[in-house]
Amino acid sequence: MKIGILGPAGTFSEDAAELWLKGRNENLVEMKYYETIFDVSESLLRKEVDYGIVPIENSLEGSVGETLDVLSSENREDIQIVGEVLVPINICLLAQTFKKSLIKKVVSHPHALAQCKQFIREQLKGVEVNSVDSTASAAKLASQSEEIAALASKAAAQKYGLNILEENVQSGALPRKPASPEGAYKDSVTRFVVLSASGIKTAPTGRDKTSVLIYLKDYPGALYDVLGEFAQRGINLTKIESRPSKRALGDYMFHIDCEGHIEEEKVKETLKGVESKVAMLKILGAYPIANSNEK
Repeated sequence: MKIGILGPAGTFSEDAAELWLKGRNENLVEMKYYETIFDVSESLLRKEVDYGIVPIENSLEGSVGETLDVLSSENREDIQIVGEVLVPINICLLAQTFKKSLIKKVVSHPHALAQCKQFIREQLKGVEVNSVDSTASAAKLASQSEEIAALASKAAAQKYGLNILEENVQSGALPRKPASPEGAYKDSVTRFVVLSASGIKTAPTGRDKTSVLIYLKDYPGALYDVLGEFAQRGINLTKIESRPSKRALGDYMFHIDCEGHIEEEKVKETLKGVESKVAMLKILGAYPIANSNEK
């Protein structure tokens, strides 16, 4: 089995892949690393890999636009979501030095930088901030200069021989309020999706999610009518998000996740009703809901 993920080695995408592989009894697994989420999707279409695992949303900073754009693309009809993984995110400040005063630049993936904006503002005043394609790429850059620090994982620190100056520097993990009775803070969690272009379909498990993309017809109340199809059948929506259609300013498509599997009669009837009310309905996949207890 070959799995395409963001590289180089040491990314949170690699953590997600390893977590997804637990209990799957796969003896021969090869990780193939790509610079961008778009490149991962291209590798699927070229049949270079069997699966691609990419981030789709974070509990602090919301959705990953590049992944939504890949799923929205008309040129990627064959790509389907076949699974999801929840990964707790512990972003660390990594550097060759132990002295923050020597750091002139901090680098990371744009989503990681956004999650750490409060830490950067308070602890790295005056430091230049640059984005790169992945957290591991950031760690690799930091390993090449004492003046560069990276916001990345513990695994990246080990991989690139860097010191961990601070841990859990994402905004949601900073102790701005008393800890819960369990002694833990609400940390950052990223949801990753497992993509495939092989045409495989996941069987219902009794605890599933279906993801769809819709493009509305242009009339007042169009979205209200669509949501009514789910509401009248008692189907819970776990996500709804607009994304520019790239056709015109103010023109949007909607990504919707709902509980239930597309093979279940209630979900099937709902989507049939939705299809009659929209200009376009694309099924992005039906797959088991990730077990949050595995985080």
